[in-house]
Amino acid sequence: MTNISATPVGSRSPLSVALLLACVGFITLLTEVLPAGVLPEMAADLGTSIPVMGQTVAVFAVGCIAAAIPLTRATVRLDRRTLLLLILAVSALANLGTALAQDLPTHFVSRFIAGLAAGLVWAMQPGYTRGFTRPDRFGATLGVVLSGATLAMALGVPVGTILATQLGWRAVFMLIAAITVALGILALWMAPRVPGVPSTGGASLMSALRMPAVLVVILATLLCVVGQNMGYTYLAPSLALGGSPVPLSLVLAAFGVASVGGTLGAGRLADRRLGPVLISALAIGVIGLTVFGFTPAPWLLLLSAAAWGLAFGAYSVLFQIAVARAGGAAADAAQSALVTIWNISIALGGAAGGAVLAGWGPTPLIPIAAGLMLLALPLALVIARTDARRSVAA
Repeated sequence: MTNISATPVGSRSPLSVALLLACVGFITLLTEVLPAGVLPEMAADLGTSIPVMGQTVAVFAVGCIAAAIPLTRATVRLDRRTLLLLILAVSALANLGTALAQDLPTHFVSRFIAGLAAGLVWAMQPGYTRGFTRPDRFGATLGVVLSGATLAMALGVPVGTILATQLGWRAVFMLIAAITVALGILALWMAPRVPGVPSTGGASLMSALRMPAVLVVILATLLCVVGQNMGYTYLAPSLALGGSPVPLSLVLAAFGVASVGGTLGAGRLADRRLGPVLISALAIGVIGLTVFGFTPAPWLLLLSAAAWGLAFGAYSVLFQIAVARAGGAAADAAQSALVTIWNISIALGGAAGGAVLAGWGPTPLIPIAAGLMLLALPLALVIARTDARRSVAA
C-alpha cells in the first residue's frame, strides 16, 4: 500500500477517508452491475426476456448520464460531505424500490433513480479526493478510492449472485439498501467537510471539450467501456453457449479480484508512468478477451477472465487521471464530461449487447468487446506521447 496517510484531514487521515469512499464506490457499483449475475432470475420474476431485462443496466446508466453534468453543476457549491449524505439517502431508497418493484416500469424507474445517485458519486469522487490528499499522491489515493468499485466486481457480484440464488435477488437489493444506510451513518462520523467550488460554467466545459488531449481520452474511454459492457452484462449467456463447466460466480470472482489489483497497481504507478501503464493495461485486456472468447480449458478461461479484469481495473483509474491532466485548469469540467461519456458508453454497451444477443445470439459479443478495446490502443499511444511531452515541459 502506498503511503497516503501522511497528511491528516482534520482528525482523519487521507487513508481512512479514501477507504470510506471506497466503500461507497463498492456499494454503488454493486447496485449497477449485480443484475449481470442474476439476469435470468430477474427476467423470470418480472415476466420478460433476458435481452429486455438486460436493459436494467442501461437504464441505470441513463440515470448516471442525466446526473453527471447537470446535477454535478447544480450541486457543485455544496459541501462534499453534505452531498455524500444526500446521495446515500437517495441510493438507499432507490435500492429499496428496486427490491419491492412488482412490474418492469416500476423496476426501471427505481433503477433510473439509483443511477442518478451513482452519477453524482462518480462525478464527485475525484474532486473530493483532491480536497483531502497531496497533489503528488492524487493517483495513489484515487486508486484506493476507486478500488471499492473494482472490489464490487471481485466479491460483491459473485457473493451477490450466490446470495440471490439462495435468498432471491430481491433480498439482495434489500441488503444493499441496508448497507447504504449504514454507510450514511458512518459518513456522518468520518467524512471530512470539503467545501464546494464556484459553479463550473458552460464555457469551462466547452473549453475542456475543445482540447484535443481531452477528446482523445474520452474517445478511448468510450471504446473500452462500450466493449466492456457488451461482454460483461451478457456474460451468463456467453458462458452457456460455450458449454463451460466453470461456474459464472467463479469467473466473476477471477475478473473482480484481478480488477482490484489493476486499480490499486495502476493508481500507484500512474503518478509517474501513466502512458506505459495505460498501454500495457489495454494490451493485456485485448489478449485476455480474445482468449476468453474461445472458451478454453477451465484454468485458461479463469486466467483470461483475470487478464480482462486487470485491464478494466487499471483503465478505470487511468482514464480519470489522464483526463484530469489533459484538462489542466478545466480538470473538473473534463472529468464531468468523462463521467457522462463513461455512462453513455455503459448504456450503449448494454443496448448494443442486447440487440446483438437478440439478433445473432451471444457468439459475437466477446469478439466485439476485444475489437473495441483493440481500437483504443492507438489512442492510448497518443495519450502516452502527449502526457510525456507535458511532463517534460513541466
